[in-house]
Amino acid sequence: MPGPKGPALPSNVGRVLSDPADGRVIITDVGGTKRDIVDAARGLASNITFVGGHPLGGGERGGFAFARPDLFAGRPWIFTPDGQTSSDAVDRLSRFVTGLGAKPSILSADDHDRVMAFISHLPQLAASALMDTVGGAAKAEGLRMAGRGLVDTTRLASSPADVWRDICLTNADAIGDALDCFIARLTQLRGDLRRGDAVEAIFEAAAKWRTELMKDNH
Repeated sequence: MPGPKGPALPSNVGRVLSDPADGRVIITDVGGTKRDIVDAARGLASNITFVGGHPLGGGERGGFAFARPDLFAGRPWIFTPDGQTSSDAVDRLSRFVTGLGAKPSILSADDHDRVMAFISHLPQLAASALMDTVGGAAKAEGLRMAGRGLVDTTRLASSPADVWRDICLTNADAIGDALDCFIARLTQLRGDLRRGDAVEAIFEAAAKWRTELMKDNH
């Protein structure tokens, strides 16, 4: 939303908290990348405090039809204040999202975008590319023979392209690094199919990290 004498912010930014006594307003957003929007918000009017926000809830399909009351229950809600952000604004927003059942945490915008490139953006791109590859090779007839492994692995492939196009545009450098790491692992597997050493090592490491992941995702 446009701020007085300030830049226009994306449509997923909303006025969350305000103080009629002094006209001060706290604004946050729910976007999947943070650096660009935090930079843009620095030009807002002096009575507006912007705190970047990112709730890690929801599913592969968005919209009111897929809303549910426990959408944010127990899920992280990341805030990305900069050096000029008042602690009071962050505290108020933290209390707000705690009331929704979320767990607030703090990261810099840079750290947020780097971490999300690996734990969110790369899985989405990998799932979509996998489904496109498998579908193109197996066709409809082959897909009818697929088991739960393919179904579970490609759950994210139903996500809308328009949302992810914007995410890729605003986090291209970090996503590129994540893709490079993933391609390197695939290259290791590709080169080791007739020996098995890399296959075994990667599978063992993957099982360890999967166990770590599931500690907070039962």
